[in-house]
Amino acid sequence: MLTYLRKHSKGWLAYTAFGAIIVVFVLWGGSSYISREANKVAKIDRTIITTEQYSKAYTDTLKRYQTQFGQALTPEMINRLNLREQVLDELIDQYIIEADAAKMGIGVKDADLQMFISQVPAFQRDGKFDEATYRRYLEYERITPAEFEQRARRDFVKQLFKEVLTENVIVAPQEIEAAFHQISDTYELHYLTVDSATFSGDVQVSQEQVQGFFDANKERYRIPPRITIAAIDFPVTRYLGSTEVTTEEAMDYYDGHKGEFSEPAQVHLRHILIKVPEGADAASLTKKQELAAQIIKEAKDGKDFASLAASYSEDEATAGKGGDMGMLPLNSFHPELGKIVESMKPGDVNGPVMTADGIQIIKLEGKEDAKAIPFDKVAASVVDMLKMQRARIVAHDEAEKAFMELYEQDKLDLEGYAAKQGMEVRRIGPFSENEKAGIAMSQETVKKAFTFSAGELGEVIETPGGYAVYQVVKKDLSRIPDLEEVVDVVTADAKAQTALERAKEHAQKLATAPMNELVSSNPSSTGKFTRSASAVPKLSMLPKLMDEVDSLGTPKVYESDGRVFIVWIKSKDTVDIRSLDKDQAEGLRKGLLARKKELVLQDYLEQARDEKKGWHDVVIERERLAGSAERVPQDVPPPMDFN
Repeated sequence: MLTYLRKHSKGWLAYTAFGAIIVVFVLWGGSSYISREANKVAKIDRTIITTEQYSKAYTDTLKRYQTQFGQALTPEMINRLNLREQVLDELIDQYIIEADAAKMGIGVKDADLQMFISQVPAFQRDGKFDEATYRRYLEYERITPAEFEQRARRDFVKQLFKEVLTENVIVAPQEIEAAFHQISDTYELHYLTVDSATFSGDVQVSQEQVQGFFDANKERYRIPPRITIAAIDFPVTRYLGSTEVTTEEAMDYYDGHKGEFSEPAQVHLRHILIKVPEGADAASLTKKQELAAQIIKEAKDGKDFASLAASYSEDEATAGKGGDMGMLPLNSFHPELGKIVESMKPGDVNGPVMTADGIQIIKLEGKEDAKAIPFDKVAASVVDMLKMQRARIVAHDEAEKAFMELYEQDKLDLEGYAAKQGMEVRRIGPFSENEKAGIAMSQETVKKAFTFSAGELGEVIETPGGYAVYQVVKKDLSRIPDLEEVVDVVTADAKAQTALERAKEHAQKLATAPMNELVSSNPSSTGKFTRSASAVPKLSMLPKLMDEVDSLGTPKVYESDGRVFIVWIKSKDTVDIRSLDKDQAEGLRKGLLARKKELVLQDYLEQARDEKKGWHDVVIERERLAGSAERVPQDVPPPMDFN
């Protein structure tokens, strides 16, 4: 009966969730609460964070990091960032802030929220809030005004809550001095690299060593829970032949959706790209900005932009073409850049514009307005689209009908039902929650299949080709495999570990050698950097290195991804504090104050989670965190920053 209720309560909840009473029911009562309990990643007091909420937050955070790191964001980097835990922490912190802010009487009125949004620089034109720019941003982000305003309200509450917590925070003069040296003093490091692969050639491991390595690392080889399902498919193509769409119906659709049948406004651009390397310090960035300013001045003084692009642009794809990017849809730009381009006239030069690739200088060569596509050019595609839509509805209805008939059977017989209907049963699996099972459009749907018992009928699900009804036929529990099942992988891992230990031993010996011997070993150099850089140049894979740079007068050994590094200071240049003027000091004070306030907030949140203090009851289902796919998104817009 729960399966039936779960299946058919969806529509009712969707239509009534907008009422305040039903919102309370969904969050706190009835079978919906039980369902959320079974699908939770974490629970704070009585509030549940579901796998769906967590997955959306995980994807949003990936987008934020993609904007920051671009193509440098790899699965390995995601692991180093501990992104799964980080996202969950942010969701829990969000609840704590909202709950405790409410207890303190901190709230946001609608009028204050509108003022808050109107003051976001990205939504302004000529110093005033611009509705069109705001709507374009929402369209680009693919969110509704209500969703965005909910996000903005949370950020505003957090800002107000932080202000209350930190009203007595100050910055001492010695803190300003330390910050000055952090951004001004320059370092250069020497390092030698020892690759463990060079020690792997003659590595041999005995059966006893393999067994010992396996015994010490069994969890690494754990096989996750797996299920096998049987499914009846209802492909859309099965119903296309019996679906009819007239020309008049296609015309009616065209007339009502003309926005879908237009060529967007296009612009012809040239650009000059000045690349800014990852981890660039303030001095390097300033030089890049000065170069950009010089180029802009030359372009506005009348120098040929194409010649400037050929001389200065670091975009290999367009520099040889005078920076020519060709015709581009105006709606393909990030809203910030789109706003700039839209305001330009042919011949205008604008910049510098900071993007994920570096500093951009752009010239508008020409514009083409959006234009409608005549019906006769799209009639066939409209007919095909409407036929596909109608066939999809029929496929869904047939799948729903099959589900009900199967559900009402005294003894579930998927094979027998399929045979009577002249259909086939497809067996899929075994597969885990994170595997691409090839059955459902959504990975969340795959995960939900794991909530059903063996023998139980699942739900109607959307598939790449239509819909399907499935039955869970077998469930395999998570287990540690026998060594024999994974012996080849374990043996390779044991050899790699042995080679790594040898590399570490060799590196430790090198680190204790006289300095002149190390220098004569032809070490690599990081180049000069300050501690304000996001990472040490060329050694960004060693995240602790920046914090330990002052201790590197004596060589130290670090390890990352099978490589070992011996690192030491080549030089350090200390800047006299007397060169710090009042404006710089005030800027540092403001930056330090903001960071100290953030630390106070983080300390509060840690205390709020502390079981001994009992402020909040936090329960985390950590095994569910592994369900988030670590796919690095491409071409995503940066998030707004309201802090």
